[in-house]
Amino acid sequence: MKKLFHLLFTLFKLPLTGLFWLAVSLRHALYEHKILKQHEFKIPVVCVGNITVGGTGKTPHVQMLLHLLEKEGLKAAVLSRGYRRRSKGFFYVEKSSTAGEVGDEPLQIKRRFPEATVAVCKDRALGIKKIIADNPEVKVVILDDAFQHRRVKAGLSIVLTTYDNLATKDYMLPLGRLRDSVSQLARAEMLVVTKCPHNLKPIDFNVLEKNLKVKPYQHLYFTTYAYGSMVHLATGESVATLDAKSVVALAGIANPQPFFDLLSKRYTVAQTLCFPDHHYFSARDVKLLEQAMRQHPDSLLVTTEKDAMRLKDANVSHELRSKIYYQPVDVQFLNNGQQSFIQKTLSYVRENKRIGHLY
Repeated sequence: MKKLFHLLFTLFKLPLTGLFWLAVSLRHALYEHKILKQHEFKIPVVCVGNITVGGTGKTPHVQMLLHLLEKEGLKAAVLSRGYRRRSKGFFYVEKSSTAGEVGDEPLQIKRRFPEATVAVCKDRALGIKKIIADNPEVKVVILDDAFQHRRVKAGLSIVLTTYDNLATKDYMLPLGRLRDSVSQLARAEMLVVTKCPHNLKPIDFNVLEKNLKVKPYQHLYFTTYAYGSMVHLATGESVATLDAKSVVALAGIANPQPFFDLLSKRYTVAQTLCFPDHHYFSARDVKLLEQAMRQHPDSLLVTTEKDAMRLKDANVSHELRSKIYYQPVDVQFLNNGQQSFIQKTLSYVRENKRIGHLY
């Protein structure tokens, strides 16, 4: 019975997937034939995006890119839509901002890089113009999650796809998780396979390259996550290890399983609490957290860095807040790809022309 229901549900979604593909293809065609206008800027614009619905690790890669540029003395600004924020229009993100005002991911970036210019605006072209006008010291703009937004023509597009769910092996919404056509990967100058296992072999890299059908002008990179010290939510202090043998794991992200798996390798996970991606914690949610901690009084509550941005906004008691820690995530390159990635990125930014022209 379950198999029959699943088959019928799949058949129901097929025509919807076809209509979605048709709408997306028509929109791209309007841009390709210059019926819809694209905006180009003299300042270098780097886009970090994907063609799937969340969970590819855009924010850690934006942070890695921002760190790289700052290390080279290049003042960069990050422009995001500010997904699920409760405000409208253009906003500069401050350390004192709330996730409700600017979105959890832009706030996370700002708190990691307090000196960086971070802004949110649904209209990316307008946002870039505003940043350039207000911040003449900015030498490059990083667009967070803007690959499918064709109004701005980025000079360098970096598209992410996860190791365990390659975009070329997926289907478009609602049948799969693709929000754009796989054919659009050809527009990217760089492809990054994220969340890779640490122990990949040379043959694994070759298989992934073949499956992604990498073009001659494209560069393929592989990254994994590196986990630093835990951070106390209330004080911001880092700790190498938690003073508890068990934890209650909390996640409101697109794919929480890797986070739960990480904690289970280090601690006894007494309970897992899952919420939707970008979920804002209500008073009822906070009561659920308090109830979980009463059931496991010797445990600490551990969450993701993105969730921590929203938990700071929630009406959490001092007692509960004192037991909450979050796990920062950084990016680590595999297959000796870091130097090449740095070289190609800096080459584009410094020469300020489309990276495809370099070959």
